[in-house]
Amino acid sequence: MNQKDFYQIIATLGPAVQNQINELIHAGATGFRLNCSHLSWQELSRWLMKLENAFQNRGDAMPVWLDLQGTKTRLGKLTEPMELRQGELARFHFSYCQEDSAIPLPHQWFFNNIETGDQLLLNDGRIHLQVVQIGEQQFQAEILREGEISSFKGFMVKGKNPKFDEISDRDRSFIEQTKQLKFVGYAISYLRNENELKVFRDVVGSNPLTAKIEQEDAIKNLERIADLADSCWLCRGDLGTTANIYELYNYEKEFAKKMKHTNKLYLIAGQVLENMVNYNYPSRSEIAHLGYLIDNNFSGLVLSDETAIGKYPIQAVEFCREYFEYLVE
Repeated sequence: MNQKDFYQIIATLGPAVQNQINELIHAGATGFRLNCSHLSWQELSRWLMKLENAFQNRGDAMPVWLDLQGTKTRLGKLTEPMELRQGELARFHFSYCQEDSAIPLPHQWFFNNIETGDQLLLNDGRIHLQVVQIGEQQFQAEILREGEISSFKGFMVKGKNPKFDEISDRDRSFIEQTKQLKFVGYAISYLRNENELKVFRDVVGSNPLTAKIEQEDAIKNLERIADLADSCWLCRGDLGTTANIYELYNYEKEFAKKMKHTNKLYLIAGQVLENMVNYNYPSRSEIAHLGYLIDNNFSGLVLSDETAIGKYPIQAVEFCREYFEYLVE
């Protein structure tokens, strides 16, 4: 990647920046991400309308990535956030919406395949549970590592993955209703191989397609995945959950090494400036890692919680722009 191609800063949109699209652009954002797993069609439509208005005012469009659920599994809709405390039991039941104190999980596959002793990981691995009792369309798990959950947070059983058969009705609906917008691209979650990406390529047509690399299998199949994708994002949040977290640095090195030999854009995502969710400055280790990205020819980065729900979204984008300008002078 030539220095002139630096540097993409993709800002995730959310409650923290409801009316600050122009401010994000001015701060240095070069594109936007919308996490469709957390949005209804009505909410997504409102965001796209705001973006179109901003693009019309500036005279040209910017890339907007619709982050689709793909093969990633998530909790259902909770009535309110729940605090899971270590040592207590949590009950899961098969449902899309919460009906009582049980946690809704709208994926029949898990209820057919769950076993006592299985390890559960929620919210990018922040919360850890172990299955202790299984019933009819429900199971209980002991909370080993506590934390808060809310609607549609990621859910996985360590070592078990549902087979990907076809695009979900929800993802397909989002694609069909947006692919006429030329500035819209699609980021696909939890890919394992190029065949899964091809299913999406056949539906999105000529719109840009990003492969999110967040499983060990995807690292192994990266070259073939990159052949079909327009860009690849290394998503460390989920990768650190699905794979051995002690291997995370090695995965990042392998990702950069393989992508350097392609002509495709490659970005880093996942807790890039996590400190700036709550503070108006990044940590020293985050600053040092941004320099590593430049040295390894990464095309840019994706800010998630930093801009979607963080306290300092504009400052996070601004810092990235200023720091990269400083490094490449």
